[in-house]
Amino acid sequence: MAALALASMLPMSAHALSTWTASQACVNGSSCAETGDAAPNVSFSAYSAQITQNGSGVYTGTGAFAQSTLAFYSGGGYGVQAPANDTGSPQHSMDNYGYQDLILLKFDTAVNLTQLKLGWADYDSDITVLAYTGSTSGVNVANTITGKTAANLKSANGWSLVNSYADVGTANQLNLNTSVSSSWWIVTAYNSQLGGSPTGADGSQSGLTRGLGSSYAGYDFVKLYSVSSTKTGGGSNNGNVPEPASLALASVAILGLIGVRRRKTQR
Repeated sequence: MAALALASMLPMSAHALSTWTASQACVNGSSCAETGDAAPNVSFSAYSAQITQNGSGVYTGTGAFAQSTLAFYSGGGYGVQAPANDTGSPQHSMDNYGYQDLILLKFDTAVNLTQLKLGWADYDSDITVLAYTGSTSGVNVANTITGKTAANLKSANGWSLVNSYADVGTANQLNLNTSVSSSWWIVTAYNSQLGGSPTGADGSQSGLTRGLGSSYAGYDFVKLYSVSSTKTGGGSNNGNVPEPASLALASVAILGLIGVRRRKTQR
């Protein structure tokens, strides 16, 4: 009976999928609960950086990121309203036209972000995903973004490229295919200075956003509808917790000790 009781107390799995869907209740830093298995809360917030051009109209870099306005659009998801001329369609989305927009996802424990879904897209829909892989202990996440350009966001700030994904569209969930565990994640419209090289329905220029410079063609305009993840742990180690196989081995060892103790008692 003791063995059965112990086995019932052990977790069956360390990984269970949870999904967070965009809603008005979660805008700009408010904690947002998930559907599915019990998991950490997450807050969403937005940052934007003005993009610079060369004489030919090709985007060549960004200014420094600053806190921006995260907006919820029913049926579409989260867009970003940058400081100026950025509230009308399609620039009310998370985009890389005029401003480089990003959405920060801040979980209260480490997760493996497995999927995301866009609820709206226009022109092109290439995105880049980053994860914070440094220690979170004593770190204010805003300080790792604010004042940084796209070119230096990753250097010495703890942010690492997960991947860039081309032509995501709105039809299906995007599988990120990553084993990274982190409490903080960034989803942004594609920017070559953040890494990765998506292909597909781009413009004819080779600038950092692959757009035309003079029209919307080739630029990425998207809204983030939902994200899904599995909880992997917490603390400053960003979730390095035992895998299910390790837990199973530990339970076998404990049950073995119980058997030894029983035999000694019977003797």
